[in-house]
Amino acid sequence: MKYLIKPFAVILSSTILFAQVKTAAKPSKIAYVGIQVENIESWVKNELEKKMNIIFNDLDQEKLIMPPKANELAQDQINLLFKEINDANFQKIADKTGAKYVFAGKFKNVSPDDSRIMIQGDFYRYNAQLKTSFRYEILKYYERMDDEAKVIKKQMIDSMPYAPKPASFRQIAFVFGGILLIGLVFMTLTGTNVWMDGEGNEGGETPTEN
Repeated sequence: MKYLIKPFAVILSSTILFAQVKTAAKPSKIAYVGIQVENIESWVKNELEKKMNIIFNDLDQEKLIMPPKANELAQDQINLLFKEINDANFQKIADKTGAKYVFAGKFKNVSPDDSRIMIQGDFYRYNAQLKTSFRYEILKYYERMDDEAKVIKKQMIDSMPYAPKPASFRQIAFVFGGILLIGLVFMTLTGTNVWMDGEGNEGGETPTEN
């Protein structure tokens, strides 16, 4: 019986792990309320909005509130934020949307040359649980904003203590299958040990039932 304990424990632990992987680390809700851009043509603003939207693509879309939905939930609070960006106004948006993190950006074109656009401003990440904000300063020519958006993603999105896209069923099944395979190997080795121990009594008396 003692030889069955080890493989049974391995299989049981793998089953528990499978359930934990499937249900653990539920991502927090995130609200991105958009950007405000001054002194810039509308087509440039639209392009810049698209660039900033892309940095959120790797997050769990079911937990992500993008600008259209954010405005439905907290339009007055968002308008107030862009008038005066501070932690108190961020918190009002977090309370209204139920988000743990709130993102927003406020930019303007500061180029003296009409033929080139230089974006200056700040992109913010607010943590409603800690009630603190993180600010990323931007001063880049518009043609370099694609690279700047990647840096923002790395420093402000990827650095969050947050599970991005949840593990797929295939990934979970792969982990479970690997652990189960290890359990079967242990069972095989244990079975071999039992057989060897049985053969080790060569020359001894055959046990009989009383």
